[in-house]
Amino acid sequence: MPKYRVYGILTGSVYLGEYEAENKAAAEDMANEDDEANWLPSLCHQCSGEVEINDIYELQVEMVGE
Repeated sequence: MPKYRVYGILTGSVYLGEYEAENKAAAEDMANEDDEANWLPSLCHQCSGEVEINDIYELQVEMVGE
């Protein structure tokens, strides 16, 4: 009988910063272009052996004070 490897695809979030912009789309563009933004979080030693961090596939933008 064949064996299968099964992976759970996880999602998470990482805080990128605050951007003063005219709208959400502009804030997202600013974050995408920001070389200082911390795009990839670090994991502890144990978790890094169990979880693989890949690229961000979506940004969520919210207005400060909402």
